[in-house]
Parts: sequence; C-alpha cells; structure tokens
Amino acid sequence: MGGMWMHVLRSVLYGLVVLILAGVALLAGIITAKKTEQAPPLITVTAVPPEERAAARELVEQALAARLAGNHSVALASLEQARAHDPAMRGLDYQFTLTYLDLGKFEPADQAARRSVDRGEERSSAQALRGSILLEKSRAEGKVATAGTEILTHLEESRATDPLNPMPLYIMGEYYRADGRPGLAVEAYRRALERVSKTDSFLVTTVKAGLAGLRLNYQADHPPLKLRKVNGVLPPEQLFFGAADALLRGDHGAAAGFLREAKTRMPEEVFASLLQDSFFQDYLEASILEDPAQPAPPP
Repeated sequence: MGGMWMHVLRSVLYGLVVLILAGVALLAGIITAKKTEQAPPLITVTAVPPEERAAARELVEQALAARLAGNHSVALASLEQARAHDPAMRGLDYQFTLTYLDLGKFEPADQAARRSVDRGEERSSAQALRGSILLEKSRAEGKVATAGTEILTHLEESRATDPLNPMPLYIMGEYYRADGRPGLAVEAYRRALERVSKTDSFLVTTVKAGLAGLRLNYQADHPPLKLRKVNGVLPPEQLFFGAADALLRGDHGAAAGFLREAKTRMPEEVFASLLQDSFFQDYLEASILEDPAQPAPPP
C-alpha cells in the first residue's frame, strides 16, 4: 500500500509542485517580497535606463522559454545577458538558481539561492531550493544520509518563512525517499499536496503555453519531440506534449497512450481542463480515449 501511495503522490506532485517553480519564477520580477524583522538592508543601485530594463526583461523571457524547452545552457546565457543590462532586476538570482540546478552546477546554484534569500526575494522557495541543491549533490556523491541534517535545516527555514509553501514539503519527501524512508516520504508528499490547488493554474498555464509553441513551431520534417524525464518518469506536462506531438505527426495511438497515462497522474478536474485547450479540440478525436482496445482513427 505504501508503494502505491508513493507512486500516486509523487506523480501528481511532479506537475503540481515542481512546476510551481516555473510559475514562481515567472512572477519573481513582479512580486515585492514581504518585509520582515530580519529583512536584509536595502541595496543601493544605480538607476537603470528604461531601454536597458526592457532589454533585460526580454532576455529573461527568452531564458524562461529556453528552460521550458530543455535548453538550459541557452537559458543561462540569456540570464547572464539580462544581468548585464539590469543587475538589480528582482528575482534574477532565483532564476539563476533554477537554471544552474537544471545544469547540475550545484555550487553556483547554491550561491545564487543564498543571494536570493539575502535580498529578500522568493525567500521561502530559495531556502527550499538550497535543500534541493544539497539533496541532488549528495545523491550524485552517494552521501544522502550524511547530508540529511543540513538538508532538513534548509527545508525547515523555508517552512518557517512561508508555512503554506508546498515546495519544502515536496523536497522533504524526495529526501526521505532517497534516504530509504518511504513512510515519511509519503507523509511529506501528502502534506505538500494539501497545499496545492486541485486546479493548479501553474500546471495548466505551462501545458497551454507548450501546446501553443508546438502548434506554431511544428514542421513536417521535424523528428519526434524528445521528452524530458524526471527521475526516470515523464512528468504530466511532458505527457501532454508527447500527445500533442503525436497528434501533429498523425500517430493517434501514441497520443491516446500519452493521454491515458496523464489521466492517471493528476486530479480529474485538471485533466478535463487541459483537454479543453484549443489544440486538443482541433486535433483530438475524443473517442480514442474511451477504449484502450479500440483502434486509432486514421490520420
């Protein structure tokens, strides 16, 4: 029973929690961090000309698009250019943290996360990411057990900053799973899930943006889309992208397989909402989802 709960909870949280990183990152340059008694002192910076600030924002948009497509080196280069235009842009350190972590560059990722915390930007999520960075580094080195105390300290700091943030609890579940304690992992995943909306807008927005990009960029001679796995499993948004790519190539059977798997991974409300996207309304024959044994319709 514990194994079943582990699979179900982790599958749902791949989309509903990890993708909150992307949602938070999109808002990082807009939301002003709350002031606390321990807030860092204000940083005095030289005023940035409007044209430089606009150029920096455009480069960050390019970085986000590149990261969504899995082009992390391109994303990093765009962020570095953005920093050259506007060194004081709010949320930029958090963006660097996410990108360095995707690239497996743990030390630069941790340095960027600490800067984000010190500047009072995305403090809870940045503190949680410090725990995630240490977890990934210790996994790579085979030292998860010895890093446990420090990992949990970062996560508890994150929870103290924002008790409603699901991210530290999700990462806590990942730590307990890696440390061979599935019972504690399941409980952490459950608690994280309690803090995530069933109709999570970040997941929906991410999938819709990806569907629009696939439709706009599709060319008949393109190879099949290379999907990105997380810990050997395709996250929910990748399943939708795989289904969309299969539909564009006329492979209705593969599309149905991807969507049937996605349906088992997320709340029914979210799945139904995503099937209402104009992409699926235009390309998907709903009947192919009804019976796994039913042959796929002709392209």
